[in-house]
Amino acid sequence: PALNALPEVVEAAEGLPVLFDSGVRTGADVVKALALGATAVGIGRPYLYGLTLAGTDGVVHVLRSLLAEADLLMAVDGYPTLADLTRDALRRLN
Repeated sequence: PALNALPEVVEAAEGLPVLFDSGVRTGADVVKALALGATAVGIGRPYLYGLTLAGTDGVVHVLRSLLAEADLLMAVDGYPTLADLTRDALRRLN
């Protein structure tokens, strides 16, 4: 997965912003990418699914759902701000 390559990309960027957009489907994916050093996270398909099903209201629903999931995940895991997310926040499961 692209997430596996993200830390190396962030390192190679040497402080430049890194925009991540590959396979992001959930708020958890957003949190993972940010913890691995992404400056911003793009979402492609999820908002298009919302647009297809319900137009503007569908896009709003998808974005709110992703943000709510990311916010809840961070709160439950004890990360009050995005600055608190680091690679140490993640654990690889085999």
